[in-house]
Amino acid sequence: MGGHNLTGQSNMQNKKVIVIVALFITVFALAYLLLVGRLFKGNDAIKEIKKEDIVKLDLSKLKCDFASDQEAYNDASKNNNLDACSCIKDEKTKEMCIVSTTDTILYSRALTYLDEELCTDIKVSVHKDACYAVVKDSIKQLETKNPQHLADIYALSHNEKAIASLEQITQKNSATVDNYISLALAYAEKGLKEQGQGRDQSQYVLKAFGSIDKAKELDKNKSEIYRVEAYVNEIKPDYKKAQSLYSQAIEMDSNNILAYAGRGHVKRMLAVLDGAVEDFKKAADLDIKREHLYIYTNLCNLEYSKGDVREATKNCKIVTDKKDVDPVFQSEAYQIMADIFMKNGDSNQSRASLLKAKTLTPIDPNIFITFSKLNIFEGNYQEAEVNARKAMELSPAKASAQLALSYALYMENKFDDSIVAALAGISLVDKDVSLLNPSKLIMLKSLNSSIANCYREMGNSEKQSEYEKKAQEFSNNK
Repeated sequence: MGGHNLTGQSNMQNKKVIVIVALFITVFALAYLLLVGRLFKGNDAIKEIKKEDIVKLDLSKLKCDFASDQEAYNDASKNNNLDACSCIKDEKTKEMCIVSTTDTILYSRALTYLDEELCTDIKVSVHKDACYAVVKDSIKQLETKNPQHLADIYALSHNEKAIASLEQITQKNSATVDNYISLALAYAEKGLKEQGQGRDQSQYVLKAFGSIDKAKELDKNKSEIYRVEAYVNEIKPDYKKAQSLYSQAIEMDSNNILAYAGRGHVKRMLAVLDGAVEDFKKAADLDIKREHLYIYTNLCNLEYSKGDVREATKNCKIVTDKKDVDPVFQSEAYQIMADIFMKNGDSNQSRASLLKAKTLTPIDPNIFITFSKLNIFEGNYQEAEVNARKAMELSPAKASAQLALSYALYMENKFDDSIVAALAGISLVDKDVSLLNPSKLIMLKSLNSSIANCYREMGNSEKQSEYEKKAQEFSNNK
């Protein structure tokens, strides 16, 4: 009798996993928007993937041709190769490899971008302390000898310290139009982060517009000024105005790669996917050296949302194959690839991709949401809850973090808590800046479906029916 009960419980748990997997595919594979990625990227018009549409993809596998675990460990240490760690069979050795290799990568990137935040995630305390010391010393030297270079480094890595550096530079008579453009971008990015925390972004938007006005005083005919003004309008948000300004920038300079990419992003935000793809492909045609990674990250995400995973993978690979480039967009590319690998049933490569993303943007809430998803795929429901709560801590206004938590709690049979999390998510959707209107409908459908599933497990058919109807209403309104 006991064995029969265990088998029955196992079957019920498997059915729950199937339900969650189906919901995850709908929400995270397609309604996948990075908050920080809105720097040039928006979410997609969402179309659901039916279970029978999921096919195995011919994706490359990790090359685990090492003679031993030690050989794999040595390769990881020598080449900062997290993939080699994934080839290690002994779990304790694998974990040691991941920690030591990740620490080395974080240390290196902290020095490259002069970002103390990257030091924070280093596990070995002596290495962490050394990282803080070297970064602080490097910053101090550049503040004295080359403040412009320091500001450029901060701007490249989307570090909000760029604001203070650029404010000091623009207070001098020698300030250039490019300094004001960079300052406007830094203000806009700070405003975007404020939005993500559920706070008002307007003061930074106003400061950004003020910096743009100063730039126009120096050179009102510079196309890039209007491109940046368009971007600030995205943060405001005024998408129609942004689209008009991007077009104006293109009229002034038909080779303005960033303007085509920006207009493509706005079209994504307006759910005009074909137009978005057209603009991003035009930007890619102009980007002969493939220097602007956000183009290919956006194309990867767009093609993924359209169901063309092979084309998506090709564009993401352009980004992930680069070294010492924009960490935000490269992290996003790794996260999309993690989702693609997961969909293909390769949890090993999915985890490897997420670990790489985490070395680039260690406090990106979307990484923890995807980790939570992976944990559920692997049956580690407690860890799924931990990662979902970490995402909530990093971005309290993010509905998808609440959804991830609801799923994790559901798998742990904590149905009342799962319902509370889903209801909290519903309350966040309307003001969640990381979601387009079509994505909000999908999110609301998924949150209500999660509640319905909980009530089904609890045997409350009346409440189950109530929330199933609500979920269906949002599905009909897409």
